[in-house]
Amino acid sequence: MSEQVDYPSDSGSVGALQREFAASLLGEPNEVAAHIQQGRFPPEALLQVYRNNFILSLTDVLSISYAATQVMVGEVFFAAAARGFILANPPGEGCVTGYGAGFADWLGALPTTAHLPWLAELARFEWQLERASLLPFEDRQWPAQALAALAPDEWDRVRLLVASNLVLLSVSADVVGLWRMALADAETPAQPLQPGWLALQKQPDFSVIPLALDEAQYQLLQACRQGIPLAELDGELPPGALLPQLVTQGLLVSFSLGAESGPGAQ
Repeated sequence: MSEQVDYPSDSGSVGALQREFAASLLGEPNEVAAHIQQGRFPPEALLQVYRNNFILSLTDVLSISYAATQVMVGEVFFAAAARGFILANPPGEGCVTGYGAGFADWLGALPTTAHLPWLAELARFEWQLERASLLPFEDRQWPAQALAALAPDEWDRVRLLVASNLVLLSVSADVVGLWRMALADAETPAQPLQPGWLALQKQPDFSVIPLALDEAQYQLLQACRQGIPLAELDGELPPGALLPQLVTQGLLVSFSLGAESGPGAQ
C-alpha cells in the first residue's frame, strides 16, 4: 500500500499524533487524516478500515470472555452492545488480557436488557471464570498429621488457609444453570433468579469448575481468607461440621499459627 503517514519532525508531537489517531478510532473528529498522504484510497477510508478492525478485534475479545452471555442475547445484539462498550471504555494498554472487566455492568444498565434480570450476573460469573483461569496452581495437601500434632495451647492460634486457585462468589442468580444452558444445551433453570454461593476452582488442565457452596461454607472460607483464627469461628460458623467437605474438595489446604508459619503452612 502506497499510503504513508507524515510524522512531524519533532519527537514531542509524535505522541500528540498518536493520541489523535487513537481518538479517531473512537470516532472523535480531529485532523489526523491530514497527516496521511493521498494514495489509492482516501485517508478517511483508510482510517475507517482501522476503526472497523479496532471494534471487531475487541468484540472478538469480549465474545471469548462472555461466550454464554453472547449465546443468550444473540450475536447481533451482543455486537451492538460490545461496540457501545468499546467506544465508551477503550483499552488503556496494548495487552487485552484484562479487557472487558466492566462489561457486565454495562449490559445491566442497558434499557434493552431490563427483561433479562439475570444477564449481568451471568456476565459477571463468566468474567470471574476467566479470572480464575489465570490463578496459580495449588499443590498443597491438607496436613492432617501436622494439625493433629499441635499442642492444646496452639489451637487458639490456628488459622485455616484457603487454596490459592479459588475465586469465591456470592451470586443473585442461577448462573451455573444459565451458563450450562447456553453452552451445553442443558435444561432451562427452574429458578433462574435463585441466589447462591460458589467456589470457582482452577484445575491442572487450566479449566475452571464451579463448586456449589452453602452460605455457611462460603462465610467460613471468606473468614479464613480474612485471617480470623479458628477459635473465633467456632460457634458462629462451626468448623467441625463444615471442614470435611471443604478439605475433601481441596478448598482448605493448610494452616498457620498466627503471624508465625505452622508446620502445615507454606
